[in-house]
This record gives sequence, C-alpha cells and structure tokens, in this order.
Amino acid sequence: MKKNLLYISLVLLLVTGCDKALERYPLDVPSAETFYTNETEVQGGVNACYSFVVEPNNGYLTPEYSWDALSDVVFIRGGGFAQNYLMSTLDFKEGYFRSLWLSMYQGVGRCNLMLEKIEANKSKIAADKVKQFQGEVYFLRAYYYLRLTNMFGDVVYVDKPVTSPADGKAVKRMAKADVLKKIYADFDQSVTLLTGSTVKTLGRVTAGAAMAYKARAALQNNDWATAAAAAKSTIDSKQYSIMPSYAALFTEAVLNSTLNTEQIFTQGHLVTANNATLFPLFISARSIAGGYTVIVPTQNMLDSYLCTDGKNISESPLYDKTKPYDKRDPRLRYSFVLPGDMWNGFIYDTRKDKPNTLNAAGVSVKNLDSYNSTAFTSFTGYLVRKYHDFKYATNLRQCETPFMLCRYAEVLLTYAEAKIELNQIDADCLSAINQVRGRADVNMPAVVAGLSQAEMRKIVRTERKVELWNENLRYQDLLRWKRAEVVLTRPIMGRPVLGEFNVYPAVTFDEYGDPIYNVASYIPHPSTDYRVLILTNFNKNRDYLWPISETELSLNPGLGQNPGW
Repeated sequence: MKKNLLYISLVLLLVTGCDKALERYPLDVPSAETFYTNETEVQGGVNACYSFVVEPNNGYLTPEYSWDALSDVVFIRGGGFAQNYLMSTLDFKEGYFRSLWLSMYQGVGRCNLMLEKIEANKSKIAADKVKQFQGEVYFLRAYYYLRLTNMFGDVVYVDKPVTSPADGKAVKRMAKADVLKKIYADFDQSVTLLTGSTVKTLGRVTAGAAMAYKARAALQNNDWATAAAAAKSTIDSKQYSIMPSYAALFTEAVLNSTLNTEQIFTQGHLVTANNATLFPLFISARSIAGGYTVIVPTQNMLDSYLCTDGKNISESPLYDKTKPYDKRDPRLRYSFVLPGDMWNGFIYDTRKDKPNTLNAAGVSVKNLDSYNSTAFTSFTGYLVRKYHDFKYATNLRQCETPFMLCRYAEVLLTYAEAKIELNQIDADCLSAINQVRGRADVNMPAVVAGLSQAEMRKIVRTERKVELWNENLRYQDLLRWKRAEVVLTRPIMGRPVLGEFNVYPAVTFDEYGDPIYNVASYIPHPSTDYRVLILTNFNKNRDYLWPISETELSLNPGLGQNPGW
C-alpha cells in the first residue's frame, strides 16, 4: 500500500527567493518560466504545493500530532512555545509566529504559481489531469488561507504570483470575513473539479476532502448554516462511514487499508521520501530505549472521559476513586497508556515508591518509568497510546505512520454541532452523534430526543473533546467557543506521584463539562508531586489572535498589528 501513498517530492520545491512571505517566482534554477511545460513537470509542481500541509514544527510542537498541546488536553515537557503561549509570556518577536506566517504564504505562493502554469499549459495536458491538478491546488490554497485566518484573523490575500519586492511590500490585510468567502469558493471549486475523479491515492485531495474542509472552515468561524450544509453534503455522498473499531482505527494496518471508510484526508510518511516523523521518540515510555516521554496526556483530559453510564466522574455512581480508570468511556484506554497497563513488556507505573515493576514473565525488574529512576518520566503519569506502534521501538526516529488530518467522525460532529447551534435538534442531529458514540468497541449510551439546546451543546462539545483527542482540533475549538479565556486560565494537571486519588480533592465540572480544580487544594506549588504542572494565563484581550511578527511589520508597516500585541 505504501507505493500508493502521496509523498511530496523535495526535488521540485523551488524554495529560494528573497521575499519568502509571498514566495516570489521565478526563483533559482530551474526557472518557473521555463520548467513547467509538460504533464510530468506540472505534476511535480502540484506535489510541491502539499509541502506545508503539516508545517511548521517548533521543537516537539507540530500541527500534525501535538497541536492539542496549545490547549488543556496534551502537555509538552520542557517549556517551549506551547507552555509559554499558555502562560501568555510571548511577545510579537517570537519566531514561531513568523514561521507559521511564512510557511502558509509559501504554500499559497506555490498554489498561485501552479494554477497559472496549469492554465498556461492545459493544451499539453490531458483534460482529466487538468481538472485533477486544479482541484488539488484550489483545495490547498484554501487550506493554507484557513490556517492563516484561524491564527491571525485579517490576512493578506493574493491569488496570483507576486513578481516584485515592491508588490510584496505594498500589500494590505483583507478582512477575515472576506477571505473566508474566498476560502469557501476555492473549496467549492475543488469539489466541482474533483467530483468523479478516479484518483484515490492516500494523501491526495478528493472532492470529499474539499467539502469536509469547507464544513470545518465554516464551523471554525461559527457559520452554522454553511457548516451544516457542507457536512450534510459530505454525509449524503455516502463515501464515508464510521469504522467499527476505535482501537484499530489508528493502527498502520487500518490507516493504509483501502477498506478504511473513515479517513478523509491523511498525511503519509516514508523514510525514503525523507518525511518520516519523530512521533514515537517523543511519546514513548522511558522503558523504551531512547524514549523521551515529552508529549503526554493531561489529567484534565483523563478526568473528562465519562463513565460508561454517560455521566461524569462527579455524578456517576460507577466512579470509584480507588479504581479511577474502570467503568469509563472505552476511548480512554484506546487513547492513553494507564498505570497498571502492560506496556513494552512491563507493568507501567510512574509512582515514586515503585522502583521495581513486573515484566511480562512476572519477574521483578527495575522500573525505568518510575520517578524514582528518572525525573524525566511522564510528568502527568500517562502515555499516548493513540497512533503508537511498537514496530518503531528500535528505530524511534523513522516513523512511517500516516496521520489522519480529517476523518468522518469529525464531519458527523460538525453537522451535529451546527444543527444544535441552529436549534434544529432533529433525528438527523441525534443520529450524527450516536453514530460516533455507538461505534462497536465504544458503545456509549445513545443521546435521546427531548434534551435542551444547552444540554445538547454540552454533549457535542464533550464528544468532540473525547472522540477527537490529540487530533489537533481542541485549541481551535476553545478559540471559536470563546472558552479559551475560561479553560486556559485553569491549571494543567498531572497524576500525583503516588497516585492516591482517594486522598485528593474531588473534581467538579462546569456547564460545558470541563473539569475545575481548586489550586489551593494542591499546595504547595510548584507541586512537589507534579500534580499542578503549569498555571495557564490566557489573555482574552489579545491571545485569541496571534501577532503579526516584528520582522513582517518592519518590512511592511501597513500590515498593522492585532489588538493587544
């Protein structure tokens, strides 16, 4: 199956040029003026348009598998951008703000160039290929602009190559609402062009992906009617369906299978294409030689998993503080490695008073994951199970696991949320949620008719948090709900070193199902048992948008700055 994946060629990237923010063309050899003259060359240029889909990275933070660390559900050890952002200590000189801006505009620049070149050379290319190439590029341009508007609000909009420094420095930002209309138009154009395409290569854009992303774009901008319509169109296409096993969904065998009916847009990886990831290195236990254990689930997220009766742990009679992982939503165990689990041939536990553990043969051995053995074990006491594959245990730096960037469960929850916000809580709305909750190996209680809009809003938001955990959507959800100023002013929590939950204060929940912690109950701070990891400090007067970087403002003061920066 690997040979069918899309792996972006680095040969045709053409990444040089003095005005990177708008990716000027023509660039160095080979020249864009003379190179894109046949189908093979144009195909290479289209491939290059995909290059920034999961960019840019910042240390352990990546939009592909750890973007949720900008929220309350994933924690990255070692400070860095994510923690500094959560504590609101960054200013507009921070380099990562500019890195994202540059990467997205490099993607836009390549898309604009290729749309021009495809049009200029369409007489030399088969008609079906012209439609395929154009459809993919329109999607990718919309994708890059969506990320730009999500982060920066009003942005510069260009739809053709920028050919001179003067042009690049004279641009102004366009209102986000107007850019969103152009994003919708590009996704619609992609749907039109790709409908009927027989290209099904994993990683390639499809008409279904374009419509699903239009639904996402609308949802992320609280455009409920458009979100509902686009999601319904995706549902009605009958191209996708919920896979029966959540546990198996994130395994390489299923991800690479043509029988996977759930994935909509996926990023492939291959060592020989030089785009393998370090995902196993960052999430692996310390008992795995070389494992860093730096990207870990939070206690905040663990406490958010409901009990199997559909109630939270403060309400359910099923919850036992001495057995906190039992009788919980099955997706908890499919997503987390929990204390007591057999993992890498050892009983996993980080407790400081457990210097030894049992191996698979029942023999007592040194516990390499204990705080007693290392200060750099999981700071929360948990590990990421989702997407983990032990095949990489001996080569943590060459992971070829594909990552789903969009899947059908998200579309169903988008449809349900949009319908709830429109106060159209009908059978279709309930069915969308229940398809996700009713997956064969999840089977959480069905949502029934008759609930209020507020009750349904809480349900769908909790469902997004649980079903889509660590799929890089939580941060944007908190922003669009205007919940970041609430949730991200609460502490990020971890399991106590000794794990004695029965002596810790009970967790309470707010009206949207997010846990509340009384920091005073966990003194002293900084916590001597890692219970309180950081105290977040989201600034509602500025942090809903990222700043225009110092460098960009120096080059073009006319861009203006976002409020509060």
